[in-house]
Amino acid sequence: MSRAKLNFVATDSTLTSSQRAELLKTDNKDLSFDFTYWKLTSAGSTGREILVYGKANYEFSYPDFQSWASGTVPTVFSCLPVLKVKDLSPSSKFHGQEVVLAEAIVIDTFLAGRFGLLGDNEWESLAIQSFYSNIHYLRERCTRTTMFVEPELRKKARDTYLNETLVKFCEDHEHHLKANGSNGHYIGDKLSLADIHLSNIIHFFSTIPWSKMALDIFQQYESLWKVNETVGKVPAIAEWRQTDLYKELVETSLKFYVLHGVPEDKP
Repeated sequence: MSRAKLNFVATDSTLTSSQRAELLKTDNKDLSFDFTYWKLTSAGSTGREILVYGKANYEFSYPDFQSWASGTVPTVFSCLPVLKVKDLSPSSKFHGQEVVLAEAIVIDTFLAGRFGLLGDNEWESLAIQSFYSNIHYLRERCTRTTMFVEPELRKKARDTYLNETLVKFCEDHEHHLKANGSNGHYIGDKLSLADIHLSNIIHFFSTIPWSKMALDIFQQYESLWKVNETVGKVPAIAEWRQTDLYKELVETSLKFYVLHGVPEDKP
């Protein structure tokens, strides 16, 4: 099926590559951010929370399944999320023009840089991105190896993931968080992309059928769990997580993942 495409480079574009880069130098207050992802938490959760935290001029868009099935939802790589950044400044030569970004890792990192979540220098930025990348693939490995496999393999896959992949992850991150003083942050004493992403990944595990089994492991690692608690107390994020929209995203996530995972073991 042919799917509508958004282009990074197009011969009929009104903006050149250098002009797009110049547009992205526009102050945040003069930009709008249209973030498109499914009505789930998952890979859209961190990007949404950065926009909320940054008090950006944002809009969250959600494709319906009929439009998606017909191929009319425009994407870059036939998947979501997609972020459109538009210049709203009346005095700007780029007024009304927009640039498109794709892929959760790129979008999250871009937004983190816009809103002060990549540390105070290049080294901190690289360290934060390293933690972020490792955190990100924890969820990707979970969905790939435990959910989107044959039903008869899911219980064994779940147990292997919990006892090996998740435990090793927690051990690694607990080590680095202790080295940073167990203060609820990955780098220094400031909120970062890595902190927000960890909290959202932990939340992802609360929406899958074997959530208690996973969360019980996370809670054994005090420094790691403290990051989750610290992020949850950030005023803008705490307020967002109490909204009806956020609760709806959680509910739809629960309904989606119950179709793709085995339940927890009964006591």
